[in-house]
Amino acid sequence: MRRNAIERRPRGYRQRGMTLVELMVGMTLGLMVVAGLAVLFANSSRTSRELEGTSRQIENGRYAVDLLAQELSVAGFYGDVDRSGAVYTTPDPCATALGSLGWDTASKARPSPIEGRTSSELAAVTCASNPAAGNPAVVLRRLDASPTPQASINNADGHVYVQTSQCNTDPANTPYLASNDKSVLTLRDISCTGTGTGEVRRYFSRLYYVASCNECTGTAADTTPTLKRAELLGNAIVLTPLATGIERIAVEYGFDTNLDGAPDLYRTALSGTSGAPDNTWTNVVTARVYVLARTTEETPNYSDTKSYALGLAGSFGPYNDHYKRKVFVTTTKLQNVAGPREN
Repeated sequence: MRRNAIERRPRGYRQRGMTLVELMVGMTLGLMVVAGLAVLFANSSRTSRELEGTSRQIENGRYAVDLLAQELSVAGFYGDVDRSGAVYTTPDPCATALGSLGWDTASKARPSPIEGRTSSELAAVTCASNPAAGNPAVVLRRLDASPTPQASINNADGHVYVQTSQCNTDPANTPYLASNDKSVLTLRDISCTGTGTGEVRRYFSRLYYVASCNECTGTAADTTPTLKRAELLGNAIVLTPLATGIERIAVEYGFDTNLDGAPDLYRTALSGTSGAPDNTWTNVVTARVYVLARTTEETPNYSDTKSYALGLAGSFGPYNDHYKRKVFVTTTKLQNVAGPREN
């Protein structure tokens, strides 16, 4: 009877809704599509994060090596400060008092343009906080490339300025003056008129090193290695993070041993031989800088089994962790040291 009833359905009959089996099949297919889209989105996000991290690593590495090269190229720029009879000093890079900065008119002293610090020496530099183990540092000193109008000098800032004389009637024993008080800067320009019209330039002393952290205190403290700068600003040393992910730097100094302006040998530090040309920082005319940069975040399922060569400093690694690394290297000339020696 039932079969006959089904067979007697009126013409034009259409089934409405769906069976439970059809609903479950549809839901299963939908969940499979959603799961596939979720996996695709997760893979895309992970790839995007890794690409962003690698791009940041390359950007920071290039920035670090380019910054150091630029600073090295202008190290020792002392404007019109007379070079004859110059005596070079190596003051404490953390010094802030005017009398401890290495400038002395009577003895014609001025601070050395460049000075390397080994990792063990850096440990004793009090203003380089949280130095990363095994890393050296480099101190670079110079005057500002642009003269400072004396009227714009504010004694309250505490910045040190160096003034040179172009007037032949100024006292012969004061060819230049260094002071953080503009009333002391009384030398004159070539016209020999007025007082304090001689060229004035601000003095810079900067120490570059690798710290073991970017944010080193408080709840935001981290363990990200960072290139930092300890700079003389007024009467204080100010620390500035420059590039995160910089794990190691190495510097090879090119010593000019025959005073022709060209490097004759490279060393990572002074020779230690008294009186030798490669035992004084003033004979450094070029520098080769190595920067080992790593990503700031780990990459899952990646293991760094490589070794990285940093010239005379040696090879480092394998680290066997989940960070990706890259070495950047450049060689630059200390123009203000090498230039006057060239024939």
